[in-house]
Amino acid sequence: MGNQLVGIAPSQIYAVEHYFSGQFGSEITFSSNMGSTRFFKVAKAKTDEGQIVVKVFVKHDPTLPLEDHKERLEGIKKTLSLANAVNCLPFQRVELIDKAAYIMREYVKHSLYDRVSTRPFLTVLEKKWITFQILCALNQCHKQKICHGDIKLENILITSWNWILLSDFASFKPTYLPEDNPADYTYFFDTSRRRTCYIAPERFVKTLASDDDGGNGNMSVIHTDSIIRLAPSYAGNTLLPAMDIFSAGCALLELWTEGTAPFELSQLLAYRRGERDLVEKHLAGIENEGLRNLLASMIDIHSMNRKSAEDYLDQERGQLFPEYFYSFLQSYLQMFSSTPIMSPDDKIQCLHKDIGHCIKVLTQVQDLSPEEENKDGQQEKKDPTLCARLPPEHDGLILIITVVTSCIRGLKQSNTKIAALELLQKLSKYTTSETILDRILPYILHLAQKSPAKVQVQAIETLTACLGMVKDIPRSDANVFPEYILPFITELSSESSAVIVRVAFARNIAALAKSAVYFLEETQRNAPNEMPTPRYEAELNALHDIVRQAVLSLLTDSQPVVKQTLMESGICDLCAFFGKEKANDVILSHIMTFLNDEDKNLRGAFYDNIAGVAGYVGWQASDILVPLLQQGFTDREEFVIAKAIRAVTILIELGHIKKPAVTEIVQETACYLCHPNLWVRHEICGMIATTARNLSAIDVQCKIMPAIGAFLKAPLIQVEKPHILLDCVQPPVPRQIFDSVLRFQDIHHFLRALQDRSRVRSQTRHGALPQYEEMGQTLRNLFRRLSSEGLTDLIEMQLLAMNPFLISMKHKSLQDLDDTASGNGRIVVSRKQVACHEYPLADKATKMPLEIHIFSSGLWEFMR
Repeated sequence: MGNQLVGIAPSQIYAVEHYFSGQFGSEITFSSNMGSTRFFKVAKAKTDEGQIVVKVFVKHDPTLPLEDHKERLEGIKKTLSLANAVNCLPFQRVELIDKAAYIMREYVKHSLYDRVSTRPFLTVLEKKWITFQILCALNQCHKQKICHGDIKLENILITSWNWILLSDFASFKPTYLPEDNPADYTYFFDTSRRRTCYIAPERFVKTLASDDDGGNGNMSVIHTDSIIRLAPSYAGNTLLPAMDIFSAGCALLELWTEGTAPFELSQLLAYRRGERDLVEKHLAGIENEGLRNLLASMIDIHSMNRKSAEDYLDQERGQLFPEYFYSFLQSYLQMFSSTPIMSPDDKIQCLHKDIGHCIKVLTQVQDLSPEEENKDGQQEKKDPTLCARLPPEHDGLILIITVVTSCIRGLKQSNTKIAALELLQKLSKYTTSETILDRILPYILHLAQKSPAKVQVQAIETLTACLGMVKDIPRSDANVFPEYILPFITELSSESSAVIVRVAFARNIAALAKSAVYFLEETQRNAPNEMPTPRYEAELNALHDIVRQAVLSLLTDSQPVVKQTLMESGICDLCAFFGKEKANDVILSHIMTFLNDEDKNLRGAFYDNIAGVAGYVGWQASDILVPLLQQGFTDREEFVIAKAIRAVTILIELGHIKKPAVTEIVQETACYLCHPNLWVRHEICGMIATTARNLSAIDVQCKIMPAIGAFLKAPLIQVEKPHILLDCVQPPVPRQIFDSVLRFQDIHHFLRALQDRSRVRSQTRHGALPQYEEMGQTLRNLFRRLSSEGLTDLIEMQLLAMNPFLISMKHKSLQDLDDTASGNGRIVVSRKQVACHEYPLADKATKMPLEIHIFSSGLWEFMR
């Protein structure tokens, strides 16, 4: 062949770590071997500033002129640094010693060759962004009269946020290669052993047998006395920008054809000879005509037909490349790559502030809320279906999503983790379902794991919102719920999690279950062959089992607020999810126990939602529901009583309570028409009116009117109208009298006295004064106080009508006092027989604003 690449054979070959031993001390330490070729040994090393790549050239011939190459590499670094070539990464340091030469640069984990075959695969818009940046990198270095010399996917580095860096400038490699001797190409350019060849055709020349060596053909491009001889860039017009354009075109063609290399060495040489069939085949696989024309121009066999990188950028502005690449995105994302490098927390804070503007620029959506125009970039919550969703090829926000997700694993502060989740939730409103599932969901679940409680809460909220926006489910993601999401997030429902985390999970479990069913149904609907029914049922049952375990954990939680949240946030949706039979077994059988809880809000939540649960369980459960509802009529909290009556009203309207039970309830609760609480009176009037509408006229006159007649001040015909009924009701029992009766120690003795007084009055002739029996001193004092508070014969009758309720309420109050005495830690002063004293803590000169006082007083009077 006549072309020796090595003049002196090495006597011994060492591993790359051998050349670090004692060479740099603690400044640079060997980390791992990244591969070796005959030309370079490559290693990853650690420094105080981070990880670096070190390429070691072993000097077998000490006479090699390496100083010129060192100066050239340092000149490239200085020139590109001064020019602020943000898409170029030249070698940062060159060291020469007797045995070896070291060239070093910053370590970047992935090359474009790695990224092409890595999930999630690049979208069309991402490929356009990468193509744009590669042309920008060429423009930046070519403007400084610097050419690369060896552009290929392996030398195009890409960060986790899709920022491109053109690295490994090959100023030390030969410009021209012999076309009939592949040894030079293999030694210098085929370092990956893929046999791909992106070298411009004009760089291959016929064997150059110099005249002064007698034409013996012993020398082509590389002489034995200069292993790495290369003409400097632009010196002698050897390495030209058009050569880089061709190499970049080949790399881009491989990018756009999903990793299919356009040329091997033999194919490139054939292309040099005019064979275009292979090129036409590759270009035909590109659907976008503008992109196809761009790549065809870049890899044109004639160098004079190739344009400069700047010309290509100008040509495709607003055509292949969106306008915002030029006007906004490049300069904005450059901020995250410039020195000093921003920390992940700083990047998220910056994006959180600017997200409103980013959405507006990248989506061209004009119907944004006014808050997005503010400096903090906040966006009000909107219906996701109202947000414009762009097709994947125009989804510019995926580039912002990539920046956000690239920062998440490096976040340190809880507030920035929450901000990142808020960003993902906002961005998911405008992006595709595939992007949500592949690029957003894994990072949400990452933040939900081993994070502070408030971050986990936001992660659950964001996860629920994002999954609710997924409309198109790929077949590959059919089992994402039972196999990935639910097992992972169900761990948050255990008692080991913080209370606020369990509350957040309870608030969202119904929505998650609904989304899970949607995923399953959409997968079945879109399957190529209809999914067999047994398989669908099996997957649905598996889904039910997972959710059932989570729901049971929440229903039996030790904290009432968790159970209350579950009741108030979709318990009916969970009933629909489980179906009639399982809803009865899983939901109803457990929520009944809530009525025994000391927390009044939990009991109130039960009555707020029991009607919805009964709607799914069916009228068959009325025998179970009626005693539960009757228990609410005697609750010690009046707002719970009102909620229980409202629940009965709804169930009567739905027909879930049998007629005998309805009339029994009305007869039992008619006395509440004179209850001192206005809310209770409103609800009981509504229940009676609803009953009248659902019963026949005979039943109303025979069963309803006798029960309520004693509490009316005037005859009533239109019982079915609650507002008329409310106007006809007698004045209620005064609040002071009602509370005094409940506070009396021996309420049974008091009620017997009322019965005796009622019997005496019934036996007394009209116009005569009744002669009541003698009472004990305690009762006399009570009646004296009640008389001063307005006790009348009518009020005594009303109190007697509420006899069973008063006894039950008093019993529960005494039970509360016993619980307090037993040491449960709850002290309710109003239920203690003690005198209360008031000690003003604020300055008397400080007065409550008048409007606040009026509002609070009015509300209190209304409630009482």
